[in-house]
Amino acid sequence: MNFLSRLRPYLPSVRSGLGLRELLPEWKALFSSRDLKEDVVAALQVASVAVPLSLAIGLASGVSPEIALVTAIVAGVVGSLFGGTPLLVTGPTAAMAVLIASAVQQYGLRGLLTIGLVVGVLQVLTGLLGLGRAIRLVPMPVVSGFTAGIGAILLIWQLPRALGLPPPDQNHVFDVLAHLGQLMHQAQPVALALTALTLAVTLSLPRVSPKLPSPLIAVAITSALVLGLGLDVPTLGALPHALPLPAMPSMPTSGWVQLLSTAFIVYALSSLTAVTAGGVVAKLSPRPKHDPDQDLVGLGLSNMAVSLLGGIPAAGAYARAALNAKAGGRTRRATLLHALLVLGAVLLLVPVLAHIPIVALVGVLMALAVRMLRPRELLGLWKVSRTEGTVFIVTFASVVLLDFIVGVQAGIIVALAIAVVQLGRGQAGIVHTNSAGPSRFLLTGPITFLSAAKIEALRNEAHALEPGRGMVFDFSDVTAMDVSGAELMTQLMRELLDAQHPLVIQGALPEVQRLLLRQAGKDSRFEELFALTESDVVARLQGLEGATQPSPRDRLVHGVERFRRARRPRYGELFGRLAKGQTPHTLLITCADSRISPSLITSTDPGELFIVRNVGNLVPQDHSPLSPAVSSAIEYALEVLGVSDVIVCGHSACGAMKALLSKDKPEGLPGVVTWLAEATPVLGKLSPDATPEDAAKANALVQLDNALTNPVLRRKYDAGEVRLHAWFYDVGHSEVLEFEPKTGEWAPLGLPLRDHSAHADGDGSPSSRGDGHASQEDAAAPGI
Repeated sequence: MNFLSRLRPYLPSVRSGLGLRELLPEWKALFSSRDLKEDVVAALQVASVAVPLSLAIGLASGVSPEIALVTAIVAGVVGSLFGGTPLLVTGPTAAMAVLIASAVQQYGLRGLLTIGLVVGVLQVLTGLLGLGRAIRLVPMPVVSGFTAGIGAILLIWQLPRALGLPPPDQNHVFDVLAHLGQLMHQAQPVALALTALTLAVTLSLPRVSPKLPSPLIAVAITSALVLGLGLDVPTLGALPHALPLPAMPSMPTSGWVQLLSTAFIVYALSSLTAVTAGGVVAKLSPRPKHDPDQDLVGLGLSNMAVSLLGGIPAAGAYARAALNAKAGGRTRRATLLHALLVLGAVLLLVPVLAHIPIVALVGVLMALAVRMLRPRELLGLWKVSRTEGTVFIVTFASVVLLDFIVGVQAGIIVALAIAVVQLGRGQAGIVHTNSAGPSRFLLTGPITFLSAAKIEALRNEAHALEPGRGMVFDFSDVTAMDVSGAELMTQLMRELLDAQHPLVIQGALPEVQRLLLRQAGKDSRFEELFALTESDVVARLQGLEGATQPSPRDRLVHGVERFRRARRPRYGELFGRLAKGQTPHTLLITCADSRISPSLITSTDPGELFIVRNVGNLVPQDHSPLSPAVSSAIEYALEVLGVSDVIVCGHSACGAMKALLSKDKPEGLPGVVTWLAEATPVLGKLSPDATPEDAAKANALVQLDNALTNPVLRRKYDAGEVRLHAWFYDVGHSEVLEFEPKTGEWAPLGLPLRDHSAHADGDGSPSSRGDGHASQEDAAAPGI
C-alpha cells in the first residue's frame, strides 16, 4: 500500500462516467438565453463553411457526398456535447480524406466503418485513462511531414478531375501520374479554368476578409458561372432527400492485421489533430477551456456513433473551430447549432446542392491541399535545425512515395535515431595548465555506447601523460550514463590505476556514481575515487602517494576552461548584449562570505543582479562616514540602472554576527571593528540569549532601515517605484527565507506567495525586533 500511495501521483487519473459530472452544468447552459446571439452568428458562419467542405472531403474520401455530411452532422452533435473544448468542431477533415480513401479502396465501406469503430473505442479509452497529453509525444516534424505528405497526395489525386478527366482505378501517386500521362490529350480547358477560379477565390478571399466563408463563396461563384453560361461539366447530381441508411461494420476474413494497423494510424492522426486544435482554439476563445482527455472522449464517442450510422472517421477540424471562435462563439451551443444547421441544409437545399460542379469541389480540395503542404514550416525547421528538417523531409517523401504507415514509421525511426545520436554526443577533453598541478579531463553530456570513440581518444591522451602527476576526471557536466558507457569508463580507470596514476572522479551524479561502482564490481579501489567539490579533490590528492598537489590557480584555470566549453556557447548572444550595457532588475546586498553564491541560489543569468558584498551585509546610515561604500551602489542602481527591487540578505553561521555578539572584539582587525560598529543597533533588537542566526535575521531588517536613510531610495520607495525585501539564507539546509511583515515571521521564499506592497508604519521605518518574533506593529514594515 505504501508503494502504491507513492506511485499514485505519477499515474494518470482515470475518468469515470465519461466526464458527465463536469459536462452537466454546461448542458444546462445550452437552454439559457445568455450569449445566444453570439452563438447563433458563429454557428451560421461555421455551417456555411462546413457544407461545401464536407461535400469536397466526401469526394476526396472516395465515398458519396451524403456520407461525409452524415459525419459532419453526427460528429458535430456528439462532439459538441461530450468534447472538452467547447468551441472545437468535430467532423470530416482533409487530412483524414487520403487515409479514408485508401481504406475504402482496400477494405470497402463496411471495413472503413469497422476502422472508425476501433478508432472510437481507442480514443474513449485514451481519454478515460487520462492519456490525452501523451498523444503529443509524436515528434512534431513527423506530424508536419505526414500532414504535408497527405496534402501532396490530395493535390495529385485531384489533378485528373481538375482537368476534366476520369480518376484512375488506383490511387497511388505513380498510378495517378501515369494515368494523367495517358489521357492528357483529353484534358478540358473549361474544367481547368473553373478549378483554377475556385482555387484562387478560396485562397485569396481570406486575405481580403477573413470572416467571409471563402469555400462557400468560391463554390457559389463557380456554380453560378456554370449555370449562367450553360457549361457542360459534371455536377454532384441528385442527392437523397433523407440521410442514407447505415451499413453495418464488418471485419474482413483476411488482412485484419493490416486493417488494425490502418485503424491505429487513423486513431493517431485523428487524436493528434483534436488535441492540438483544441489547445489552439481554447486560446482564441473568450472563455478558454481545454481538456485534452475529455476531447478524446468526445471524439471517440463521435467516431463510434458515426461508424454505427454509416459515416467516415472524424477528427478535430482546426479551421472550422478557429472560425467558430473568431466569429464570436461563446459556448458549446455554437458548435451544436452548426451541426444542426448542416442537417437543415441537407434536408432543405438538396435541389441546390445537386447543381454544384465537381470541379468547384476539386478547387476547394486543392486549396486545402496547398495549405497542408506547409512549405514555410519546412523552411523554418531547416533554418532552425537541419535534423528536424530532415525528419520532415523523410516523413514527407515516405508518405508520398511509399505508404502512410511506412511514412510514419520512417519519420519516427529517423527522429529517434537522430535523438539517440545527439544524446550520445558526450564530449571529453584534457585541460592543460602551465603549472605542475594534476591533469584534468572535462567530460560533458551523456556517456553511452555511442561515446566509444571519445573514450578511446581520452585513453590515448591519458596514457601519454607523465606517470604520477595525478588525474582528475570532472564528471560535473555528465548528464547521464548507460551500462556500456560505464563499462568503457571503468575499464579506462582500471588501466590508469594499474599504471599507478593517482586518480580522482569529481562531481559525478549519484546515479552515475552508483553505475560506475556496480561496473567496477569487487575492485575496492573505486570506492575511494569520488570527490564532490574542489576541496574534496584537494583532500583526495593529498592522501595519494606521489600525486602533484593542485594550486588555487589550477582550480581557477580549470573553472575558466569549463566556462569556455560549457557555459560561454550558451550565453554567447547574451554576452553580446551585455557588452553594450546592463539592465539588472534587482540590487542584492549580501555578505562577503564565500559560502554565499547569489547566482547559484537564485538561478539568475549574467546581467540580472547588481550585487554589493561586504562583511555582514551592512548598509551604513546616510550620515555615517562609511556610507559611500554602499550608498554609491544604491544610488547608481536606482538612478542609472533603474532596478525595481532591493534585497538585503543575511545568512546562517555568519562570522560578523558572531563577532557582534561576542564581548571580545577581534584582535588585529581594526578595520573589521570599525565596520561592525555600524551594526551595533542590531543588539538592541535582540534578547540576551539570541543566537547568531537571530542576529543575522534582525540585522537584515535593520539594514533595510538604514538603506531608507538614503535620500534616493527613500524618494523612490515613497513613490512606489521600488520594493524592499529581507532575506535569510540557511547555509546548512540550502534554503532561502523571506521576512513576511503581515505575520512577522520568516518563511521559505515563495511558499506561500506573499504580498510585498505594504508601506511603512508611522515613522516611515521598517521596524522589527529582528529576532524572528516580530510584533503586530512590525507587520507594517515597508515592502519587505
